[in-house]
Amino acid sequence: MMMNRVRNSRQFLALSIFVAAVPFAFALIRAFRTGNDLRYFWVALASLLGAMTTVAVGRAHLRTPIALVALGSGVFVIATLVAVLAAALIGTALGLGIITVAAAFGLCFAVGALLHILARPRRF
Repeated sequence: MMMNRVRNSRQFLALSIFVAAVPFAFALIRAFRTGNDLRYFWVALASLLGAMTTVAVGRAHLRTPIALVALGSGVFVIATLVAVLAAALIGTALGLGIITVAAAFGLCFAVGALLHILARPRRF
């Protein structure tokens, strides 16, 4: 029983890292295809920092499973907004493209954060 929990915990942790790395993989693909466009790296990094900050603040309030859902939603919203803000600050025109990219990055970081939290022992 304990071995299964440890194995599942490691699998969740590995999956969380993989999912959170997806935006950086897209940034790498974009950089190779264009030759010098590193804007997705900055957007992914900003989104990651927004997600990490949200998790750090919200983790202290995880008392119930519904709080976990609220934290995941909050991570998605904050990571997406920070990604859009970063894109705007580096000169990207606000449009459907950047909103889609920011939402995809936010979703990756929200799922990664939830998997990371589920990999740890539960407190509720």
